[in-house]
Amino acid sequence: MSVSSSIVIDFSSGLFHSFGHLTRCSSAMQDNPELPSLALNLNFSLESPQQRWRDILAQSNKEMLQELLASANGTDSRTIEEIALSVADRILASEPAQSLLEVDAALSPLMKPVPTDDLLKGPQLEDIQVTGWHIWSGKVKDAKQAAEELRKSSKQLSPHSSMSRRSMSQDFEMRDFDHRMPEQVSGSSDDGEICRNRMHAGLELRTTTQQYTWMRWDGKPRAVLLVAKQGDPQVTRKLRDIASWIDSQGCHVVLEPELWDEVQGRSPGIKPEPSPRKVCWCAGPCDCRRLVSKVKRDEMSFAPKWQWGTSEGLPPGFAQRCRTWTPKQDKLEEHIDLVISLGGDGTLCWTSGLFSGAMPPIIAFAAGSLGFLTPFPLSDWMSVLMPILGTKSEVAPPLQLVCRMRFQMRLYRHEEDDPENSPAIPVQSMNEVLVHRGASPHLVKLDVCVNDKSVTMVQGDGLIMATPTGSTAYSLAAGGSMMHPAVPGIILTPVCPHSLSFRPVVLPDSAVVKVRVPPSARSSRVMVAVDGKDRIELKRGDSIEVAVSPYPLPTICRASVTRDWFRSVNEALQWNRRMEQKGPK
Repeated sequence: MSVSSSIVIDFSSGLFHSFGHLTRCSSAMQDNPELPSLALNLNFSLESPQQRWRDILAQSNKEMLQELLASANGTDSRTIEEIALSVADRILASEPAQSLLEVDAALSPLMKPVPTDDLLKGPQLEDIQVTGWHIWSGKVKDAKQAAEELRKSSKQLSPHSSMSRRSMSQDFEMRDFDHRMPEQVSGSSDDGEICRNRMHAGLELRTTTQQYTWMRWDGKPRAVLLVAKQGDPQVTRKLRDIASWIDSQGCHVVLEPELWDEVQGRSPGIKPEPSPRKVCWCAGPCDCRRLVSKVKRDEMSFAPKWQWGTSEGLPPGFAQRCRTWTPKQDKLEEHIDLVISLGGDGTLCWTSGLFSGAMPPIIAFAAGSLGFLTPFPLSDWMSVLMPILGTKSEVAPPLQLVCRMRFQMRLYRHEEDDPENSPAIPVQSMNEVLVHRGASPHLVKLDVCVNDKSVTMVQGDGLIMATPTGSTAYSLAAGGSMMHPAVPGIILTPVCPHSLSFRPVVLPDSAVVKVRVPPSARSSRVMVAVDGKDRIELKRGDSIEVAVSPYPLPTICRASVTRDWFRSVNEALQWNRRMEQKGPK
């Protein structure tokens, strides 16, 4: 063969799925001595590869039935899986099957060979260097004035300054702070040198947050990651248009591995044997404790999720120019300048999960059901992207940004030798971390500590620790308050508490919340879900620790963070919508 292929053939299509059928045809097979023996007798004279494959599969099914009958009569102690693999190996090793496998044309009825050279090997994005960008805060009337401020500040930096090149450099230009600042006095203590403020006439504090946050790239963004909602033909068509246009502007188009395979024209292949699914945070093989979910064959779907279609309408050579990444080998944050999300809030949440550390800015186009976090209409994609990625735009204009808080979580096992050095779970939570009872019929019992101080005990269905972004998601449905995304805080919301006086509480962003399953808990299994997925199991004595992540989710605003948020609250949640009272006549 000119190409090497990985071939798996499903031999179970003709098998009976009930032992009742096997027992009914047992006597017929035993009374008929002329049935084919276990030895292969596959001397076919047909020229059609389809017919030859059909005869080979028919022979394998006959042998499978015979060995299953032997197993049902007690003469064979092997499992069905072991019998199936034994028959498959014997059939593939036969001369007729080997002769078909050596002919390229004979493979076409079953699958398309994948050349070895096209398989992913190693990092795919090493040759793409990220474009540095600046972020600053303050009251700025419009983008024009913001550009002037950035131009003035960039002149003060040397060309070789690390601050001018570092991604997300904290180049803060604070304005409207012309009042006299307190005098700083250095002192010493047992902990070393500290800095104190000597106050002359009380304390004056304007605000702890800035009304506006702006960002701008140092040059034109080079690499754009496209993430889209799966299974929606309209979104896929828009995805094709956007990807074609970005490619025509001289930028690198980066696609998810599954979508990249679809663009390359690769079919999903034949269903492999089902294997237990790993339910944990690790993307690859790991030794961590995890749940194991058994998957049935009829529950596995390998139909194409994207239906990208043909290459018609795409720029010439697009399939060769577009990129993807190799998990655990490419660091996306070091090679991606901009992320474009096409879908709803779930798509944005999925996009956040692709980055376990720092994230580039995100533009979210609404193509989902609710669209609370997606301010840009999908129909306006050209007018939104043209100033940023257009050929005539050498430097993108300043853009308003909202840095959405994310959570970082640590897991502590009771039986670990050194639980204090437990590594952080490599996943960032955009909405919430939920501790709940799962399938247990008992209420959960949880000890809650804040900054290593015990604060309360939870008895109920669970406890939600939500970010300001997640305050309008599960936490709101459980009775929590809505929080502006620029307010730094952690929301503790009980789920159906056993005490009517247990109400949601908002903690500062400096808080570290630890939730522990006490040894006295009635339920021995408690579940943890991050943004509705990535489940893990806690047993008695185990605990999790949730704190604010140093890596926020930077999303680009359509108007401003406040206007976008209230638009979503009013339109998506129908907040305070009612018929107005009639006025006086």
